[in-house]
Amino acid sequence: MINLKSHPEIQLSEHIAQVMAAVDCLYLWHSDRVVTAEIKLLIQKVVSLHDTGKATKSFQKYIGNPSAYTGDPMNKAHTPMSTLLTLLLSKMKEWNELDTMLIASVIFGHHKELPSVERLREIGGGIVPKILKRQIGTLFIDSLSQHCGIDISSLDFDNRPWAKAQQYLDNMILPAFESLSIEEAVKFRLKSQLVFSFLLEADKAFLAVKEPKKYLVREKRGWKSKWVNQKIGTPEDKFINSIRRSIRDKLMRKIDRIQTPGIFSLTSPTGSGKTLLSATWALKLREKMSEKGICPKVIIVLPFLSIIDQTTKEYESLLTVGGEKADGTWFLPSHSLSDRKYKEGMEEDAEHFFIDTWRTELVITTYDQFLMSLMDPRTRYQMRFHNLCDSLVVMDEVQSLPCKLWKPLEEILGSLIEIGNTSILLMSATLPAIISDAKPLIEDYTSYFKKFNRYRLQFRLREKLKISDFCDEILRQRYKWLQENKRVLITLNTRRSARLVRDKLAKDWPKKFSEVPLLFLSADVTPRDRLKAIEKIKEGLPCIVVSTQCIEAGVDIDMDFVIRDFAPFDSLVQIAGRCNRNGDISYPATVEVVDLVNDQGKRYSEMIYDDVHLQVTWQLIKKNIEEKDILSLAEQYFEMLSTKKNTGQRHLDRFARWEQDVPVRELLRGKEQEKYTFLVLEQDTDL
Repeated sequence: MINLKSHPEIQLSEHIAQVMAAVDCLYLWHSDRVVTAEIKLLIQKVVSLHDTGKATKSFQKYIGNPSAYTGDPMNKAHTPMSTLLTLLLSKMKEWNELDTMLIASVIFGHHKELPSVERLREIGGGIVPKILKRQIGTLFIDSLSQHCGIDISSLDFDNRPWAKAQQYLDNMILPAFESLSIEEAVKFRLKSQLVFSFLLEADKAFLAVKEPKKYLVREKRGWKSKWVNQKIGTPEDKFINSIRRSIRDKLMRKIDRIQTPGIFSLTSPTGSGKTLLSATWALKLREKMSEKGICPKVIIVLPFLSIIDQTTKEYESLLTVGGEKADGTWFLPSHSLSDRKYKEGMEEDAEHFFIDTWRTELVITTYDQFLMSLMDPRTRYQMRFHNLCDSLVVMDEVQSLPCKLWKPLEEILGSLIEIGNTSILLMSATLPAIISDAKPLIEDYTSYFKKFNRYRLQFRLREKLKISDFCDEILRQRYKWLQENKRVLITLNTRRSARLVRDKLAKDWPKKFSEVPLLFLSADVTPRDRLKAIEKIKEGLPCIVVSTQCIEAGVDIDMDFVIRDFAPFDSLVQIAGRCNRNGDISYPATVEVVDLVNDQGKRYSEMIYDDVHLQVTWQLIKKNIEEKDILSLAEQYFEMLSTKKNTGQRHLDRFARWEQDVPVRELLRGKEQEKYTFLVLEQDTDL
């Protein structure tokens, strides 16, 4: 065979064979409902064509000795030529127009991102034709046929072939794409991402892993739902535990009746044990599906790092109950500060590759990482997309998602079920109607909310309260709290205001109560110290805690008295869920809401939250609210938001039509100033 290299030490034919071998390994993670005959045919074409542009004189000169190459870097570019050859070949062979768009887009973007329609059209305009013009006369046509099994000798390279390719795009391919409905376009986008994802991971697998035949084989891990039962054991006879048991019994019966993938919801009061309920749903359904031949991956999605630390410990404890030792083959936390360890004895490059591609049985990750894997076109995230297929996804604290993601997620997640054979569980104590047809796992959930009266939201909002006056006030109350052995939580809206209150409390701490801890939780605290503080709070002893919103959702703590700076209604409900959580106080405990301003009179709530969310909250809180009335008000709150806020139709359209849009992280978090998290490497030596 004529020498034609793909990499310095690898022939092009060898690389194509390696990519297909890796794809075959990836297929083993998936069902026939995902890896259909159609998908296999598309991937076969993509693998054969994706590096055809390497058969040019400039690229071969470059790849022979990359460090010594001194030519124009653009001359060695191979994705434009690969895309041109794909379009010309498709036109000649009269492939399906949508298949052609998918294949050409995947090839064009496999080193950067799945391209927008506008970028795909660059094949016929801008700098790309100049590159192609220089490369066409240097193609090793015969060698390409030998290495890729593709005969391009009949293609017409005369008279500006790039213009013919663009004309083919504009007159045939794009009109077929534009005729799709939004629903059809979203499904087509996800199908394209699936093929893209398979290519991306397979293209890197043999380069990242030195023993691919050993490591690319799936190491199945038998997570067992009975471990949850063993962990729960026989809890003491308390009202809260009877509620948890009742919800759990209904959930188990509902799981037994699930026959097909779908979107499910779990709405239940705070403190009802949603983490273990969701673990039961995922692990029991996983066992059920495994009996039918496919063992799905489990993906747990959470909004905050503080909750991830807590949830990770829960799953570690399940493995301990089962007598198993955790490593990356069992589960991986995947977020910005997660430990980059997979398995003992692995080389670093292979270890990082397995971590970045979520090659594990259970993933615990953030909304950022999940949504970028679902929607962000960049290769680093799309490499994971196929792992969202044939998976069980738990989306916790769904109320934290901004309104402008509601419409995109309703359509995209609905299509993921069909394209990806995925099941999704949406969870919250205050669940917005993001997915209108989500199937409730606990159909009479409203009855459980009426059983609780653990707290009362008490509003002191007639006048603004200066932060300096607030500090003086809590100093006066501090001695009373300490004398009465209270567990008090003070939650502020900004790190600066939280630090100010904490420092004021810490000053001249009474020696008589030196053993009572003053704990601080915010992004100014290192991750290790945040986790230590939460564990200290969980001991149940008297303490005073000052925090930002990082503690309001999903953190399993139980406080006697809470003070909260004004915030949107869902945030107030979430923080209230930390007050008298286990119902040990017989009367409704107090969650006091104040309206804090800085010394210039600016509300801290307005520095952080959206105006519409705050205005809707002001309209709802006419009087003090008891827990038994929370659910109906929460439903009113989200209904009012849906009529006043942008729920993201334009973002859905841009996703479906392959148009440029704002980054996914910005859709989720808004336009944030750059933030810094402080780490102490002596504490976290593995980071």
